[in-house]
Amino acid sequence: MSELDAMDDQQFEYALRDLLVRDGWAATKVGRGGDQAADVIGVLIPLGRIVVQAKYTRVGGKVGSSVMYEVNGTAGPSHRANHAVVVTNGSFTRDAMAWGDRHGVHWIDRDRLDQWAHKGKALHELLRLPARRARLPWRRAA
Repeated sequence: MSELDAMDDQQFEYALRDLLVRDGWAATKVGRGGDQAADVIGVLIPLGRIVVQAKYTRVGGKVGSSVMYEVNGTAGPSHRANHAVVVTNGSFTRDAMAWGDRHGVHWIDRDRLDQWAHKGKALHELLRLPARRARLPWRRAA
């Protein structure tokens, strides 16, 4: 984990993109000002589209619920994502994890990031992502 901790926020986003590519996703780093809570977007058939929000912290930093709210509000409508995940090299508050679990925003904390980055577990296996539905979740039937 020391190499991830030594990165800056941009390098961290590129590292997450590279991990998705390793796992078979067609992934692009899109994070910048006004990115609407998406730093990396990936596609893997049949899992669909994933939005990754990276939250690089100094060691010991915690990510709060507000990040989960933001990602939940933009993943589908703005990015047409089937899955949303927030990844940090730190940890999450108890409220953030519980809210994410209730509302379908996945989270990768320091321990899970270690499994993904260094133990070779694919992100979609780690999160147990289901295959995408035939109809996108934010589209309404006519």
